[in-house]
Amino acid sequence: MDAIKICKLQWLVLVPLVAVLLVGCGYTKLLRPSVLKQLNPDVVALVNELPEVDHPNEAILGRLFVHGGLTHADVGDDGVMRAAIRVPLQEYIWKPAIIVMPHGGRLQVDISNDDVDHHMAFMPSDGGRRILDLPGHTRGRIEINLMEPGLYWFGCPVADHAGRGMLGLIVVKGYVPPAARLDRPPQPQP
Repeated sequence: MDAIKICKLQWLVLVPLVAVLLVGCGYTKLLRPSVLKQLNPDVVALVNELPEVDHPNEAILGRLFVHGGLTHADVGDDGVMRAAIRVPLQEYIWKPAIIVMPHGGRLQVDISNDDVDHHMAFMPSDGGRRILDLPGHTRGRIEINLMEPGLYWFGCPVADHAGRGMLGLIVVKGYVPPAARLDRPPQPQP
């Protein structure tokens, strides 16, 4: 009987002690419901992908595209990769904002403009840019070629839409020899 009382007493002391330690930890604040509700599938997919992106760009991607999310292009039987994105009503973002290609090649992007405003997709492609005009409540398809690994930006050139958040990124995965990498080496931190 005394062993049971001692065990209960230990729990009564241990639980408050753990609670005090957790409250002092900055990461505990992340467990608030207001923070946890932000961890939607789009954000989770983006965060899971970031470790595979180089460090300087990782921070940029995390800041710019967290609300648009990320998708992986599907490779069809014909070898063409396909992805779908949309412009939500009055949000001025691409959803998802990041398209990941497993390797270089042809990519078809199906874009739905669910917004009432006119938008355009100004997309990168080997040898130049491609443009898809998207009046309100329309849908279109654009085909681009990105043969080399890298990060390729796209956006909406209408008015200040890109400045308001309509920026996107295509990540083309693949091997890049060290001599061809543009990333700077890790810098010493103060």
